[in-house]
Amino acid sequence: MIVCTVALTILTFTSCSRSQKAQSQLSDEMATIPQASLDMSSSLALRLDRKPDIPEPDWEAFYKSVLKEHGVEDFSTDSLISLMDSEKTILRAVSALLLGHRNELSAIPRLEKALSDEFPPVQRTVTVALLKMGNRKGIKVLEDFCKKASKEFEQGNYKNTSYMSDATRVLADAGEVSAIPYLRLLVGYDRSWGVRVTGVRSLRKLYEKEAGVLADIASGLRDEHPQVRRETFEILRAVYDSYAEDKQKSK
Repeated sequence: MIVCTVALTILTFTSCSRSQKAQSQLSDEMATIPQASLDMSSSLALRLDRKPDIPEPDWEAFYKSVLKEHGVEDFSTDSLISLMDSEKTILRAVSALLLGHRNELSAIPRLEKALSDEFPPVQRTVTVALLKMGNRKGIKVLEDFCKKASKEFEQGNYKNTSYMSDATRVLADAGEVSAIPYLRLLVGYDRSWGVRVTGVRSLRKLYEKEAGVLADIASGLRDEHPQVRRETFEILRAVYDSYAEDKQKSK
């Protein structure tokens, strides 16, 4: 389920209101949420990522600890739903994640409403929460955002590129091949090797549905950053091992 080993320590968030900070500043705040907390389990997960010696984190306790840092003491479903109206972006985002983690079906109407939140990170966490409960209404929201962000990207405007990277990862985890055109842009993004790594990982998750992405993944072997090359090599090795194993079974 977890794409990579991440620290469970979260940085202190700066309290803010929607009117006090611009979206670009809020991206820094949201970036402090460990990325594994936004990941979903996937039947297409890389074998190299399945590390049985790494225990599953206690996400319930972790989300509560984040909320406590911001003065929240009531973790009931009603309280979490009410926090979806908070002025603090982090409270809206983490409350959604905790509701999704708990599979609180009664929260679905409020979460669906939150899909129209003005900040992409909240839209993303809400989509993750809904997907955990079998609700895919957030998919179109993320697809529409990626369509907009990709047009900006092609025009040389990269302000939403990191958001697009996060959104495509959620789409890939959900098995949505609609993410592929955007991922192809991201694997060539020369301003962030982290975005490129996320791109090749997400493409791997869609390989079983669209084998053509293998060429896009392989492009990472020529990347200037060693981490991208290393990740790409491991991904291609896992694909080959899986192919060889299936071929052996078919004999």
